[in-house]
Amino acid sequence: MKKVLLLGLMLLFVGAAAFAQGRVVTGTVTSGEDRLPLPGASVLVKGTTIGAATDLDGKFSLNVPDGRNVLVISFTGFVDQEISLGNRTQIVIELQPDISSLGEVIVTGYGTTPKREVTGAVSSVKGDVIANLPLQSFDRALQGRAAGVQVRSANGLPGGAVNIRIRGVGSINAGNEPLFIIDGVQLNNQSNASFTQSNPLAFLNPNDIESMEILKDAASAAIYGSQAANGVVIITTKRGKQGKARFEFNAFGGQTQPMKYLDVLGGSEWYNMRKEAWINSGNALPEANTLSNMARLPANWQTLTAADLDAIGQGLQTYDWQREVMGTGKIQNYELSVSGGDDKTTFFLSGSYNYQESSFKPVDFERGTVRLALSHQATPRLNIETSINLSTFQQNIPFAVGGAFLGNPAFSSSAVLPHNPIYNEDGTFNTAIGGVLGQNVVLVNAYNSGLQRTNTVVGNIVANYKILDNLVFRSLFGLDYRLLQGESYRDPRTPDGAGVVGRASEQSDWRTRFITTQTLNWNKTFNSVHNVSGIFGLEYVSETRQGLSGAGIGFPTFQFRTIQSSATPESISGFWTGYKRAGAFISGSYDYKKKYLATITARYDGSSRFGANNQFGLFPSIRVGWNIVEESFLKNSEAVSDLKLRASYGKTGNDQIGNFAARGLYGGGGNYAGQAGIRPSSLANLNLGWESNVTFNLGLDYGFLSNRITGSLDVFDRRTRDLLLDQPIIWTNGFSDIANNVGELQNKGIEFEVSTINIDKGGFRWNTSFNFTYIKNQIISLYDDLQFLPANPGLAVGQPVGNPQNDGVAAPGSFFAATYAGVNPATGRPMWYDINGNITYLPLAADRQYQGSNLATTFGGLNNTFFYKGFELTAFFTYEYGAVVTDGQYSFLRENGTRLTLNALREVHDRRWTTPGQITDIPRNLTTNAGNEARGAGRNSGSAGLLKADFIRLAQLTFAYSFSPTLVRNLGLTRARIYAQGLNLWTYTDYPGYDPEFVGAGTGQIPMTKNYTIGVQIGF
Repeated sequence: MKKVLLLGLMLLFVGAAAFAQGRVVTGTVTSGEDRLPLPGASVLVKGTTIGAATDLDGKFSLNVPDGRNVLVISFTGFVDQEISLGNRTQIVIELQPDISSLGEVIVTGYGTTPKREVTGAVSSVKGDVIANLPLQSFDRALQGRAAGVQVRSANGLPGGAVNIRIRGVGSINAGNEPLFIIDGVQLNNQSNASFTQSNPLAFLNPNDIESMEILKDAASAAIYGSQAANGVVIITTKRGKQGKARFEFNAFGGQTQPMKYLDVLGGSEWYNMRKEAWINSGNALPEANTLSNMARLPANWQTLTAADLDAIGQGLQTYDWQREVMGTGKIQNYELSVSGGDDKTTFFLSGSYNYQESSFKPVDFERGTVRLALSHQATPRLNIETSINLSTFQQNIPFAVGGAFLGNPAFSSSAVLPHNPIYNEDGTFNTAIGGVLGQNVVLVNAYNSGLQRTNTVVGNIVANYKILDNLVFRSLFGLDYRLLQGESYRDPRTPDGAGVVGRASEQSDWRTRFITTQTLNWNKTFNSVHNVSGIFGLEYVSETRQGLSGAGIGFPTFQFRTIQSSATPESISGFWTGYKRAGAFISGSYDYKKKYLATITARYDGSSRFGANNQFGLFPSIRVGWNIVEESFLKNSEAVSDLKLRASYGKTGNDQIGNFAARGLYGGGGNYAGQAGIRPSSLANLNLGWESNVTFNLGLDYGFLSNRITGSLDVFDRRTRDLLLDQPIIWTNGFSDIANNVGELQNKGIEFEVSTINIDKGGFRWNTSFNFTYIKNQIISLYDDLQFLPANPGLAVGQPVGNPQNDGVAAPGSFFAATYAGVNPATGRPMWYDINGNITYLPLAADRQYQGSNLATTFGGLNNTFFYKGFELTAFFTYEYGAVVTDGQYSFLRENGTRLTLNALREVHDRRWTTPGQITDIPRNLTTNAGNEARGAGRNSGSAGLLKADFIRLAQLTFAYSFSPTLVRNLGLTRARIYAQGLNLWTYTDYPGYDPEFVGAGTGQIPMTKNYTIGVQIGF
């Protein structure tokens, strides 16, 4: 026995000696995504069981035996890495994310799903893709990032309204906006900014976003029922992670520049153009009449010869009104965040300040935000979370942006006659402006003022209680509160305010949306192959909205600019409105070995907006999937790493109508024999119900060559049934129409997404992503078997409905107009085709044909990113094709100063007909008959004024450098990155106006800007 003990002790000492002959290796493990430490990463000596885990700082210390020279480092969601030590005893390892995305989790309805198990049409945009873009709202950043999602700017205002459509336009009169959900709180994204076009989604700092998931098919969105007809965008914000406190500072600054200046005529050029028009019209005094049009005719003109008058015209100077009102602006952005926590409590706290000027001063945007996210594990079974977003932002804009174009410098600066001086010789504003624009728009811009302010609180509190290991109760209470305040002042020194000695207007709009969602989540696995999960939930939403507005006129001096200083109250108004929605939903999922997947969902919703006989609706869906890659014949394939076939069918609802559209209402404000009274204002329809969207989707997800090539392909057919339309009724009812469920609309198309790793060798990596969408939109049927709506024949069976500019606006329909045939080469007269294809100079209503709509049929994006040893270059393009639009500004300038004394585009002027035999599309210039030929249509009639809005745009170009982890750590930091960035740098288009992306009429809309910024990101 003693011998055995002695032998054991000898072996122990020998082992200890051998172990002591090893070496101690220390190091740090960081993430290749953000260069931050990875706590809990595994570091193992290859071929042994000797290992260690990294601490909260990502550090480790390990005794490596002699003869062992390789470490294996692993961390969930990252690619394992083997490191050969050589003679080193201190190392830094940077793990790269697992490109196979096998562990990627997608946020779906009231839960999360591994990407490999998603059976619906869902696109995901990660927060790092849109990080540091100088954009005021996250919806703008979605443009070109996801197939099926079309994003357009309603204007170029910083923080202005954005037009977003998921898989086309699904309604004519009801809303087309998707449902936005931030951390479980469903947002009210309706804009009611009276004095500008504000974006309610601009309250959130885009850099606080972790990810965005877009639920595109009805089956994926059906669990949201009555509010999901136009798709769902789920935003998950950043939260704290276990570890020591991590600080992140981000700052960038730069400038904005105009996208484009319109090339218009100079002073003497306009004189010659107008003189030519008088000559073509047979006028005997073309020089005198032209100078009169320009308010430059001398009082003694009758004593002057034609040559004398012509010399005055030829000597007129040119003043650049566009460059006076348009120029460079500033961009500033500062952010600071801190996150961390222990095994029980994690936190994320951030603050930001953003300021951006438009190319039109003093138009700007200014925002401050504070955001807090907390998570606490109160007991082993109870977790409590909360997320609070506080934000205030405001926009300065001294002029109207919709419709009132004459006083808007975005319109008038290009249209005012160019010979007019902007300033007098003494530096004061020139008020003697020749031409139809008889006001100095620079003066108007300087003296008038306007402000829109929005204060927002969006927050939630959530409790998760684990009843059983596989049964969790989740309780969420959320709030979306907003206060919108607007101020407008029309200075008595301007034409807008002179007649009433100044006008001030103010508005306040309070919106409160409360939501509570209570869910039970259950899951269980049977025999290790049958995976079953389910969710049951109840949800309640209440929203109220109240507003006050007033206006006053008559101010003692222009320094008094608030409404209480007015001499005469001009108007006062107020309103209250609200609605409630309640629903119950259930969803069950099953999969067999992660190979065969199925999900069934049903939601039963009720809304106060609909008639008493039809307030509740059922919204079911089914999704199935086949993970072909899990089959034995593909499971070990080196070529095919992911292959999944998906199919889904579902129904969703659209309740984006007026809160009282189904009710018979009485309105006040009536006056009967001098007494106050009420009167009927709308007819009731007790049967008014949901506008439903039914979508069939077939999709394929693929991955090849270890997921170096990944993507998806989807085809879909989206039908909107029971369209909410205003159906005419007999006038004896006292009303002209009633809201009713009639008609059907279709959006069908194809979506394609692909991402590739083109090169990954020697420290150089080149990634590419591309997406493409084609959509055909058309009306299937209308009420009473009509082929088109009498009030708008552009809304016709077989034709697209077009894209409404913003919420609350009906779809415009297709353009229904006579086809323009160009100019008669012999005479210069404009021509059109009649219904039989023959030439006519005066097309009739019967000659009209459908010319397309402003809804693009093809759109997408292309992104290329190059990495090399810390350097990064990103080039991102967006594109759109197939939209046909009108541009009010272009229409005025296309008239060549013939109907009104406005300026003209040089390229239009150069194309005008001047000589017999000339082939062109611009008629000869005239002054008679409002600039048109006798017994002829207007030169902009029919399709002559329609434009193709096709474009390809370099939307983002970024060059960045991330300093090496070793250098950064020696400076006491966790990361350091510098970058330079440009937005909207180049646009390929034939569009003659400011920007082809606008969805509005184009009269007085602020153009978008080119943005140039440089920035720095520091972690410590």
